[in-house]
Amino acid sequence: MKKPPGRTVWEVLLGFAVVVVYGGASAAKADRLEIRPSASLVVQAQDDAPVAFLLYNGDKVSHAETLSLICNVGEVKPTSLPFSLQPREWKIVTARVSLKESVDAGELVCRAGTATARITVLRGIDLTSIPWKRKWTDRSAPADPRGASNETEDSNWPEIHAPSLWNENEYAWCRVHITVPATWRGHKVRFVAGAIDDNDVTYLNGEVIGRTNGWDILRDYTLPERLIRWGEDNVLTVMVDNPNYGGGLYKGPYLVLAGETPLPPPQAASSQPSARPAPGNVGKPLPLRRFHVAEGVLRYPEGTEVALWGVNYYPQSWHQFENLRRLGLDADAMKKVILEDLDHLQKMGVEVLRIHVFDREISDGEGNLVPNVHLDLLDYLVSECSRRGTYMFFTPIAWWAGPNERKGAFSAETSKPGMMFVPSGKAAAARYLKQFLGHVNRYSGKAYKEEPCLCLLEVQNEPTYFLYGDLYGSGYTSQGERPEVIERDRQTFLDLWQKWLADHSLQDSSVYFPLFRYELMRQYAREMVEAIRSTGATQPIALSSFGANGDDLTQALADSECEAITVSAYPGGWERVNDGFNLLPHVPPLTVDARLSGKARLAYEFDTPATNTSCYLFPALAASFRSGEVQVACQFQYDSARTARWNTDWNAHWLNWLFTPSKTVSFLIGGATFRNLPRGIRYTTGKEELLLGSMATSFPRNLSLFVTPDTVMHSRTLGDWNPIALPKSPRLIVGVGSSPYIDYGGTGLYVLRAEGKSSLRLTLNPDSRLVGNCLLGSLSAPVAELENNLHCFRLKLPGWTRARCWRLEGKKEITVSLVRGGWLLTPGEYIFRK
Repeated sequence: MKKPPGRTVWEVLLGFAVVVVYGGASAAKADRLEIRPSASLVVQAQDDAPVAFLLYNGDKVSHAETLSLICNVGEVKPTSLPFSLQPREWKIVTARVSLKESVDAGELVCRAGTATARITVLRGIDLTSIPWKRKWTDRSAPADPRGASNETEDSNWPEIHAPSLWNENEYAWCRVHITVPATWRGHKVRFVAGAIDDNDVTYLNGEVIGRTNGWDILRDYTLPERLIRWGEDNVLTVMVDNPNYGGGLYKGPYLVLAGETPLPPPQAASSQPSARPAPGNVGKPLPLRRFHVAEGVLRYPEGTEVALWGVNYYPQSWHQFENLRRLGLDADAMKKVILEDLDHLQKMGVEVLRIHVFDREISDGEGNLVPNVHLDLLDYLVSECSRRGTYMFFTPIAWWAGPNERKGAFSAETSKPGMMFVPSGKAAAARYLKQFLGHVNRYSGKAYKEEPCLCLLEVQNEPTYFLYGDLYGSGYTSQGERPEVIERDRQTFLDLWQKWLADHSLQDSSVYFPLFRYELMRQYAREMVEAIRSTGATQPIALSSFGANGDDLTQALADSECEAITVSAYPGGWERVNDGFNLLPHVPPLTVDARLSGKARLAYEFDTPATNTSCYLFPALAASFRSGEVQVACQFQYDSARTARWNTDWNAHWLNWLFTPSKTVSFLIGGATFRNLPRGIRYTTGKEELLLGSMATSFPRNLSLFVTPDTVMHSRTLGDWNPIALPKSPRLIVGVGSSPYIDYGGTGLYVLRAEGKSSLRLTLNPDSRLVGNCLLGSLSAPVAELENNLHCFRLKLPGWTRARCWRLEGKKEITVSLVRGGWLLTPGEYIFRK
């Protein structure tokens, strides 16, 4: 995803003229007793309507209280509700609220003991419960304003509900018919939209009333009185311009309001500071040992903090496996590739590999594990990681399809949203998790749950959730599911909703929907955690924050039995080549919802996507993660040395020890930055450059740098850039190009390391020559070529200018003569001695 999901505000329209109740204060806490308004609420202007709360006891003792409700300029019924809650128990309570006819805004105050929640009340029309119409037009032609005209017949246009997202990149003309009450005449009337992705031009009855560029910006447009047809049909049209990737009517609320009262800040409930443990010492990763989470911090057994930098890696699955096979490699040859790649990854400072396991390759329709070549290669990789001391972070359920998936595999028969609630899908997932963790590795003789390398578990990769509108007419964009699977799961969702309403003696209203989803998510999380723990696995368990499109889901994650949450970062997206675009401003310090303060933070995926030559962004991403207290970060994804020439796996992602030398050094600098910066560091977002501790990075120079008294790493020739004082004689130099220590004209990466006081060891990689575009790589269109060219290598380190040099070939040392102050070298291993 190019951007994180926002908070979706849920409302319901019980009539065209309504009052909006917006949960604008806080879900108050007192002695861990919390009052949580379900979401934004809508009531009829001339009548009362529902208000819903979730009362939650996060304490270790029971609570018996009375909830009191007061509306300062209106009426609420009942005014009090007694309740009792056991530890960790929650209860749903409802009331009815209305404003006086003479006012457009008010406040509802809810109290229980010392806990208080304040809710802003606004008069308006909720557009999320009115069907919208949508039509596409070609964005290569000028936008035709007839799409907004009242004279345009839209009865046969497809129907959608807001919020709604789509992947199409044409102009989308989204129309909704509203009746503005004549009693609003003389009041300011506004259209408010939480966010529209990316850009919009908005019309009322065919005339433009506002336009905004920007995917996550609140829209607040005045409806001119001269354009309003009081008490009659009005056509409000939002022309959505989504030039790349996913977009649409992205984030609620979508309202027509009477009066000038602004919406409360959408994040008010989650922006309050929350105590987290102060940063402590980072422990050494080896020897391999189990982690645990204490007060939201990932720790080693001795109590020191975890800080691991790594990659995603997939030789056993998906197109990487398929492309290795297309290159003529059998399973035994693929194992040799794994060994070569692991050697390279260790040189890159990789401490952890993350894999979202392509479950459809190794499971059947019931969730049973099916042994085959994919599982065999995974066994081999796991055993090698345990032997070498590289941690592994498993997401056992990727859900995604692939070229070698088994027909009828359980996740192929369940929609992505359905994984959370379809009974058969959940049962199969639980069975699969148990068998996967209990699977005995044929190479190590250990069950996966017992492998020394396995340090973390994430239940499922990048979940997706149905919205309220999906109950009655799906706005869900298929992610590869068959239409009949989506329709079956949507019907199951509706059946569960209707049963939930009946169980709580409630009428259908989206006011209650967040509470319904909260309970679904809590139940799902509990079932998956129980399945994992039933195997005896003790690794910390994470749930993904990806796709959490509402406060209800964020709160469910916070309250769940999982110990960690996962985040990601892809600045710039992948619809274009991002070389030459300054993405530093798009990598600010990471903020995590304060409600998740009890969870450890893991970056399951990140990258500098769609880049061929950019080598400045990895350190900024590392700094961003550390500011958000992320403790494990895994780049997506590392290309095998055998396929990196063509970049045929995930085209937007290209990283390899040999083929991407400058990006690789930038990645190394990112790792050093990640390990060196304290958890929770505070800093200001870089505009064109960022200097933080031992790290500096520059967009104009396309260069990143890491300096300590013993180490210098630079991703390109340093030139005259000196943001950090350089040491006189570092003992480790990793770089591309030249620096004050070395003159080198090759394009390959080199590592120069001191061995004692009188010798230096040099690893010199081949030149990498860019011949294509990472986004367009294929087996017939290489992206880069390796060349074993001869270059002069000059040492400028004090005392080393006239050292002697030998090329290492096995146990042999072959003398290399000094020529004009340097040595003519081809790629390989060398030793220098004074």
